[in-house]
Amino acid sequence: MTVVCNVNTVATSIAGLTVSGVTIKDLNAIPDTASMLTPIVFPQPNGYMTNVAMTFESFGSNGAAKMNFEYDLNYVFLYAEVGSGINAFAPYSGLMTKLALILVTIFSNDAISGLVDMKLGSVGNVGVIADPTDKNFWGVLFTLHVLEYSQ
Repeated sequence: MTVVCNVNTVATSIAGLTVSGVTIKDLNAIPDTASMLTPIVFPQPNGYMTNVAMTFESFGSNGAAKMNFEYDLNYVFLYAEVGSGINAFAPYSGLMTKLALILVTIFSNDAISGLVDMKLGSVGNVGVIADPTDKNFWGVLFTLHVLEYSQ
């Protein structure tokens, strides 16, 4: 038997979801800049996969033991460039509306493959977030907790 980790499969499945008005990127399509691309969701470039843990569920050797593999996948959602609204907080309501739609789509979809279970790890840092070129956007960071039967 072979121990597997399907992090790329999970990421590709998430990128394949359709959320009205939002682009979701895969690991191989993280943008250099979010300018002209928002609203956009992409894997967080610094620290995409965190809190990795493997637990043995049975005894065995040479790859025969049953194992669970758990990890967090960290995503960035950028909604609109800072200063793009009629006032400073104009994009805030739209940001929260789209975030809710993204989460509902992810957690009500059985098309995500490569895993057994996925839960919301956290939603944090709602506010101003920099893209990879340090340009500021209204956005949010969120974490998905993944469980795989590794073998």
